[in-house]
Amino acid sequence: MKLAVFSVLLVLLAALVGFPMSGASSTDRDRHKHDKRMPRQRRHRSEKPNIVIILTDDQDLLLGSLKVMPKLRRLLIDEGVTMNSSFVTTPMCCPSRSSILTGMYPHNHHVYTNNDNCSSIMWRNVHEPHIFANYLSDQGYRTGYFGKYLNEYDGSYIPPGWNEWVGLIRNSRFYNYTVNFNGMKIKHGDNYYRDYLTDLIANDSVTFLKQSKQYYPSQPVLMVLSTPAPHGPEDAAPQYQHMFVNNTDHHTPSWNHAPNPDKQWLLQVTDPMAPLHKKFTNLLQRRRLQTLQSVDDLIEKVYNELKSLGELDNTYIIYTSDHGYHLGQYGLVKGKAMPYEFDVHVPLILRGPGIQPKSLLNNIVINVDLAPTILDIAGVDIPPHMDGRSILKVIKGAKDPANVDEQHFVKTKKTLRDTVLLERGKVTPKQMKVQMRKEKDMFWETGGMNWFIPKLVRKRAECEKSEFQLPCKPSQKWFCTMQSGGRYKKQKCREKVNHRLTQQDEVPDCSCVGHGKKINRQERKKQRKFIRSHVKKPDFNPKFLRSRRSISPLGYDNTNTIDLKMSSPNIGFGGFDQLFNRRCRVLPNSTISCDQQLYKDPYAWKDHKERLDEMIVEYRKVLEDLRFIRRHLKNKKPNDALEIDLGYGFGIDNNEGKDCNCEQNSVISRKHSMIKPAKVERMRKRVKRKRKKMRKKGRGSTCNAPSMKCFTHSDDHWRTPPLWKDGPFCFCPNANNNTYWCLRTVNQTHNFLYCEFITGFINYYNMNKDPYQLRNDIQSLNYGVLQQLHETLAYMKACKGSRSCSLGQLHNRKLSDSGKKKESRKTEHIVEEEILDDDNVGQTTI
Repeated sequence: MKLAVFSVLLVLLAALVGFPMSGASSTDRDRHKHDKRMPRQRRHRSEKPNIVIILTDDQDLLLGSLKVMPKLRRLLIDEGVTMNSSFVTTPMCCPSRSSILTGMYPHNHHVYTNNDNCSSIMWRNVHEPHIFANYLSDQGYRTGYFGKYLNEYDGSYIPPGWNEWVGLIRNSRFYNYTVNFNGMKIKHGDNYYRDYLTDLIANDSVTFLKQSKQYYPSQPVLMVLSTPAPHGPEDAAPQYQHMFVNNTDHHTPSWNHAPNPDKQWLLQVTDPMAPLHKKFTNLLQRRRLQTLQSVDDLIEKVYNELKSLGELDNTYIIYTSDHGYHLGQYGLVKGKAMPYEFDVHVPLILRGPGIQPKSLLNNIVINVDLAPTILDIAGVDIPPHMDGRSILKVIKGAKDPANVDEQHFVKTKKTLRDTVLLERGKVTPKQMKVQMRKEKDMFWETGGMNWFIPKLVRKRAECEKSEFQLPCKPSQKWFCTMQSGGRYKKQKCREKVNHRLTQQDEVPDCSCVGHGKKINRQERKKQRKFIRSHVKKPDFNPKFLRSRRSISPLGYDNTNTIDLKMSSPNIGFGGFDQLFNRRCRVLPNSTISCDQQLYKDPYAWKDHKERLDEMIVEYRKVLEDLRFIRRHLKNKKPNDALEIDLGYGFGIDNNEGKDCNCEQNSVISRKHSMIKPAKVERMRKRVKRKRKKMRKKGRGSTCNAPSMKCFTHSDDHWRTPPLWKDGPFCFCPNANNNTYWCLRTVNQTHNFLYCEFITGFINYYNMNKDPYQLRNDIQSLNYGVLQQLHETLAYMKACKGSRSCSLGQLHNRKLSDSGKKKESRKTEHIVEEEILDDDNVGQTTI
């Protein structure tokens, strides 16, 4: 009996523990293990490849950061391909990362700075649902993100498309940070073994990779490892804080090359660094390189885990940075946001199946190409809204040595893109008004230098001509009207509609002309009717002038103005066509650009000089005539011209003997245009509080400069060794007007950078002759090439989609989109002539 009870208890215990009975088959054991959801062995791996992206923060390419990462060189560079011409759209964290995630230029995803629209509501609703992770997740990928996301990410949500989420809240830190771990906010301290962020990213990503392959062996994995290194505060792991004491790899030829009068305003006013600043750049370089040692360990850890899982030969590893960095270049102590190589040129290394080891390619790549390339690797169709293009075919094409030329460019059947767009900053409405005003002045000063003037300004100058003014003449086909925002629109002249006065439009007894800012509608109609009855011109159109305060210098009607007789029929108000034929221009850089033929042909030089002498004589005569007219107008000045309200009745009071309250009528006529007093008071208080806050913030601070962004670096900025002990100092790394748009071209014959700043300044650098961009070579370009570069840049600033934004195919595309067919053909002829006759590499092959 006891033996039977013991046997029953033994069977029950075995069932609870999970031991198989002797009579159970192997199929029953497998089914039992599956029911208990125990980790199972991988039967087969996924058909699609795994993708691992390692994204550093602020890592440079030209200051020697890759030299101190031996594991990166041994595991990725020696086993993969290095893209030697890899750039970023914007050398700032949030715009660049937004471009990496969406595959779009900043002018399409509208993230222009680290604050404006960075992780905003608009970004979450419009662009975040279309990042590359969403497309891969829909195709069965296991996705995980670890580390820094966007600068303004607040941790209140998990972005769509990620199965595993360990996102850093706000900007880069190594200690004392908070992460969103799958929806839970977890705060970390300053203990290296538990909290160092780079190591945390390595450990969590490896855990996610291991569990994904154990529980979901047939699903491929996508991981993004976004490290804070080498971004500030540059806290290195304790075991690396003694390294790189005397490293000076950042001392490039442009280091402390200041001032730079041939560059934009910020670099013109930046003086050479003081000895204190030089010492700081050396220490900062040391700290940055120390933080990258932990990234080197991360690469080795992920590599070894993929190898142990048997997934290494089925995994693409992509290593890159969101932008570069500068340390003392052009006298700037530290920072980014410049359009030069040290800030926009970044490392890009790929390792994976089908990639030739130790290969180096010079085909141009930009960070908007990463998202299409990732989708191409996963076998997902690239959506049309992405501006970038996949480089997978280029990389795999390098496996055959016959496809690579001597300059390390991959040859393909289709013409590859060779030009990309660099852009930084948002143009505010105030900046736009200032820019429009400057460009309009530049239009008249340069005599129609239309390569610099945008379409809006050219249209305004055209619409201000008499042949486009109202009323329409018998032979006139078009007239111009001003739309909202100051834009001009051409409309077709049609039959004029006659408006007749009715009995309801009778003028009231009281006429309050001259008392208020605006007369009523009935009074206007009465005055128009009176003037038309006394003027015998059929095309006369009476208009009411604005008040003295709101009148515009270009707002008068010049339909019936007096035709001034100038000394020369070809020069004067209507003689600007002569200026378009000038062969020399004064650029905004205070330099002169002339056709190259003038420097080669002595006869052309002599003819042009004689023509300039004649123009000087003629313009002197024009100035004399203008002075004579001005003296005449001063002598004929009407009495009390400044006191009257510019024609509203001309000071005549028609209400003599009548009981009229014109002040009340004036208030009633303007009641709909007045702002409520309560709203005005709130606005006034708001401005007052803001000014008070700014005064309080700047009280006692000497670290500031007009139109510049300045910071103070003190002894307590760093909390980990090596420390700064030489006292606080002030530096200004950026300016408010550092907004620009650039073309970056790299191909077998050309390697240059062309930039236009919002201030009107223009830069051009030939990288084949000046790789460190020490000299602005804008004056060496032909005028036709400058105009072509400007039109190409304007085209790129508005491009959308990969076909529109790929300028390698613009050889065969006519630039008729801007209505300049004739000018384009003329420019192409000039470019071909320059390439044949001159060894100047400034001419683009667009």
